[in-house]
Amino acid sequence: MDAMKIQAIHDAGITGEGVTIAVFDGALDLDVPTLADADIEVHQAEGCPDPLAAEGSDFESLKHGTSVASLIVGNGTSDSGEGPVGIAPAARILYYGVLQESCEGNPFPAALDDAVAQGADIVTMSGGPNRLADELAQASVDSVAAALRAGVIVVAGLPNRDTAWQFELATINGVLNVASVDATAQPAEETDGSDMRNDDVDVVAPGIDVAGVGFDASWGMSAWSGNSAATPIVAGVLALAKERWPEATASQLLQSVIHNTGSKPHELQWSDRLGYGIVNATRMITEDVSQYPDENPLFTDGQAPTFDEVYSAPESSAPDAADAQNGTRPGVLPWVLAGGGAVVGLVVVTLIVVIGRRRGGAVDAGDREKNASVPTSSVHRR
Repeated sequence: MDAMKIQAIHDAGITGEGVTIAVFDGALDLDVPTLADADIEVHQAEGCPDPLAAEGSDFESLKHGTSVASLIVGNGTSDSGEGPVGIAPAARILYYGVLQESCEGNPFPAALDDAVAQGADIVTMSGGPNRLADELAQASVDSVAAALRAGVIVVAGLPNRDTAWQFELATINGVLNVASVDATAQPAEETDGSDMRNDDVDVVAPGIDVAGVGFDASWGMSAWSGNSAATPIVAGVLALAKERWPEATASQLLQSVIHNTGSKPHELQWSDRLGYGIVNATRMITEDVSQYPDENPLFTDGQAPTFDEVYSAPESSAPDAADAQNGTRPGVLPWVLAGGGAVVGLVVVTLIVVIGRRRGGAVDAGDREKNASVPTSSVHRR
C-alpha cells in the first residue's frame, strides 16, 4: 500500500466510487470486520451453492474469496485489529461463487453474462476450471467476447505453477492475465525455485505475503501468497483509474495499465516473467488516458475470439451496453483457485520492474536497475 501510494490516492478522493467490480471466487463470509459497510451484492450462480452458506468457522472454504474481496473493499480492520485495506474501498461489488468446488458444469458463462447485465465495469477471477487449453468451452469464449464488446474489462489470475492444464480465461483473447511479484519485485517461483514464466502474462502485481484473513484459521489478519492475491489488486487499480478517467473506454484503460508500469515512462516491452511490468496506480491516475488508442491491446494470433469477432461484429448481435447497464440483458469441472499458502505478516512491494517485449525474449536480471521504473438471486449489504 505504501509503495503503490494508495493512501495518497484515497486522500485525493479517488476510492473507486461509482465503479462496479464483479468478483468471481469461492465462498464468502460477509460478517468479517474488514467487509463491514462494504457495498456487496452476492449473486447465486447457476449450478453453484449459495456462497454465503458456509459456516463462519469453515476457514478453508471461506478464506480465499473473503480475502480477495477484502483486497478490493476491505476497511483495514480484522478480529486482530489491523486488517486488509482495499485498493478501491468505495467500489460496488457483485459477488459470484463460481469457484466453489461443488459447482456443477461450467457456471462461468452465465455468471459473466449476468454480471454484464447487472452493470459490471470490471470482472475479476482468481482461478478457473482446470482443463487442457484445447478443451476451452466455446460458451466461455462467446461470453467473454460479449463482455468485451459491452465495454467490460475482464481480469484473470494465472496458475501458480507451470502445468499442462490451463485456467480457462488464460488463453481467451482480450483478457488481462495477472501474475505476482514479491517485495523485491521478483516473480513468484516454480517448485524448482526458478522464476515463474508464462506466455500469457500481461502484468504483475504484489502477490507474495499479502494481507488476507482466514489463512491462520482465524478472522484476524494473516498473509497469503499467489496470483490470486495479485489479481484483485489489479482490478482495484483499474477501478481507481476508471473513476479518475470516467470518459475513458475499457480499451483505453487496458492500454494505460500496460503502458504505465514502473515508475517512469518507457517503451512498451514484454517478458514471460513480468509481462509488461508491475502495475503502477499513481501513473494510471496521473497519465491522461485519452492519449491512448481505443483498441484492446491484449489480442494474440491463434487465440479465440479474434479481434474482428469481438469488435467488428454486426451491431444487431452485440449486447447493448446501455441495456446491460440497466440490467435488461438476458442472462462438473475441477475448479481450482490461483492463490494459497499462509504466513503471518504483511509486506510492502517496491515498484521495480523488468520489461521485455511481449511474445519476445525476456530481459536479463542485469538489466533490472536500468529499466527500473513500476439466472440469479441476490442478497445485498451495504
